[in-house]
Amino acid sequence: MRKFAKISAVLAAMVLALAFVGCKDDDDDDQSVVTTWTASEEYYKVVLTFYDNGTVKFEVSKDEEGDFSETVKYSGDTTKDGEIVITYDDGETETVVIKTESGKTYLELGGDIYYKQ
Repeated sequence: MRKFAKISAVLAAMVLALAFVGCKDDDDDDQSVVTTWTASEEYYKVVLTFYDNGTVKFEVSKDEEGDFSETVKYSGDTTKDGEIVITYDDGETETVVIKTESGKTYLELGGDIYYKQ
């Protein structure tokens, strides 16, 4: 009976140790940047950062109105010419177009032109 108690204690210790080792942190900080695009005018700058987990972060910097940031979903390949579909939290979608003309690649969104950083 003592042998069974020792084996049970060892197994319990192993299960407890593996439980801590097997847990993974599920934070979104492990995402990698796929592409980053920037548009700027005299009074504002917008940065779009596309991540490999299917999210895009909009960062807007304005001189007097303050900053704004939002992260939403996207689908498509941001590394080559074509269409990207952005899906906002309210379910609305917007199509982004990536084009290359005269050797320059740009992204067009809502009439604004973004260039790769």
